[in-house]
Amino acid sequence: MGKNTATRATESAASDAPQPTRRELRSRRQEAAVDAAFQLAGEAGAAGLTMRRLAQTLDLDVAALYRLFRDKDELLLALCERTIELALDEIGEVTAAESWQDTVRRIAEATWQIQTRYPGITALTFARTTGGPAERRMVELLLAAFTRSGLDPERAALFYRTFVDTALGLCAHAAALSALNPEARAKDDTTWTRVYARLPESDYPETRAHADALSAVHQKAVYDTAVEAILVAAARAATG
Repeated sequence: MGKNTATRATESAASDAPQPTRRELRSRRQEAAVDAAFQLAGEAGAAGLTMRRLAQTLDLDVAALYRLFRDKDELLLALCERTIELALDEIGEVTAAESWQDTVRRIAEATWQIQTRYPGITALTFARTTGGPAERRMVELLLAAFTRSGLDPERAALFYRTFVDTALGLCAHAAALSALNPEARAKDDTTWTRVYARLPESDYPETRAHADALSAVHQKAVYDTAVEAILVAAARAATG
């Protein structure tokens, strides 16, 4: 039985559609590999993300994976770029009416949300500089914000670096803690009450007085306080 007219028309349209170029196919495969790497790091942690395991997840030969990424470092830079892209999506549009402080605050919040959502990726990439398009957009956003504060170029660059290194460093700290096994994490979390709250008050009066308050401090509060401290210091520097 021959094919009906609708089927022939569909096949004809498919054959007439432009076929993806070799570069487009490679880009799609790289995107699929990055997706799989995020999933693998989420399941197995930073230590579990190896090129061999990623190739197995993708049902590829390792050699085929190395044709997509020259080495693991190139893969890590692609993962880092993806986290920045996600943060930029969270930030959205920056309007001219928004204060420079609020722009930095929104960037800080988006950075925290994305980096702590993917601790395995954060642990592997927080110290990297990609030079990619997403990172370039983020650099431009932050430098523009600090420049709007009135800082000269040298100080704007300094506060940009201070903000980024502080934010990513604290995110990496949170990622490292999240990677601890439950027993070790509980041991760390209760140290203030198990150890510091029981120190001799005669020798450690301030520590004893603040032990409960110290145990109540959350990492996000530390992060927000650090961001606000940078904003205050930048504003002070801008006004001389």
